[in-house]
Amino acid sequence: MKRIAFCHLESLTCLPALNRLFETHGDRIGLVLVSRRFDTNHGGFFAQLTASVRKSGVGMTFWLGFDLISAQVVAGPVGKAARLLFCLGRRPALETLPALARRHGAVIIETGDINAPATLDRLRAYAPDALLVMNFDQILKPAAIAVPRLGALNIHPSLLPALRGPCPVFWALVEGRPRSGATLHRIEDAKIDAGAILRQAEQPIDRRQSVAEINTRLFLAGAGAVGDALDDLAAGRPGRPPGPGQYRGFPSSAEAAAARRAGVRLCHVWFAVRLIAATLGIGRGPQAAHRN
Repeated sequence: MKRIAFCHLESLTCLPALNRLFETHGDRIGLVLVSRRFDTNHGGFFAQLTASVRKSGVGMTFWLGFDLISAQVVAGPVGKAARLLFCLGRRPALETLPALARRHGAVIIETGDINAPATLDRLRAYAPDALLVMNFDQILKPAAIAVPRLGALNIHPSLLPALRGPCPVFWALVEGRPRSGATLHRIEDAKIDAGAILRQAEQPIDRRQSVAEINTRLFLAGAGAVGDALDDLAAGRPGRPPGPGQYRGFPSSAEAAAARRAGVRLCHVWFAVRLIAATLGIGRGPQAAHRN
């Protein structure tokens, strides 16, 4: 397999997995499709903010927004200026998506709709062997799924078919699950997290950790299994049917409040600071654990 197109929504907690992915497969990733989360196709920033607060409350909305916006800030001019000050020419422990793409020669395309004709034209022009999706907020339709020669693959932070949907780690903690993991599955149609399962990496759940910490660890495990899953695609292995599963969407504000009272934490401040510091060259970052 020579050519991989990668779909991603920038996220602070996904940075360690992103670095691991480019470390092992960056020479094959030539096209990166980045979701414009606050594009007007999604309702615009204030419309999304209002809808999220009404649905899930202020706390959940603040964390979700911080996870996305902080990743963009450290990748932007402020982050670049801080790296000039702290790194002194060294590579930071965690590189941002633009830096990784630039170092590996990948082209970044921002899109508010991966299924739009202009985006599909760019994807077809690249002619990927595989399409790899990680933490992407757009649903691929048949025209996009049909582009990669060998198929499309998604990394999902749960042991599918359990906990399909956008925040599986939150629900794993709410339900008191002792174990979860990462699943690499085929994207076969527009059904969310429902394609044939190729690989899974099981992980214990430590209830002392926050959603952010566990999310980072599960995406790291998923990134580590990408090579085997790509081999499965190349060999034409169909994978196993996932079964009907269970879809859990974003929590209501009442469910988020109940989880908080039960001890579920979305993110510890020190963990977010650690991730940000690693992008600025003043810390190692959680991704160092996968090398031990």
